Amino acid sequence: MRHDYYGLQISALPKSDRWKWQIVLPFGEVLKSHEDYSTPEQALVEGKRWIDTESTFDALNRCLSELCGNQMISKQEYCNLMESFIGITEQC
Repeated sequence: MRHDYYGLQISALPKSDRWKWQIVLPFGEVLKSHEDYSTPEQALVEGKRWIDTESTFDALNRCLSELCGNQMISKQEYCNLMESFIGITEQC
């Protein structure tokens, strides 16, 4: 089972009686989930969630880094906001 998500190929790979997601990045690197899932559909959903979370983290980090570099927020504010984001995404 394969799905195209924002130009990235996500596949559901069988692992015994469970499933993992695999994402092939444009430059050829392959990422695989550490978790196993009950169904291929669930593996694909979690692969999409991983892409969404990583993309959001990267965008937020770049934005906050620029604000911090321009001294619009302090380093402590930057750290607090990033830690908050990490805490929120770990709960999902």
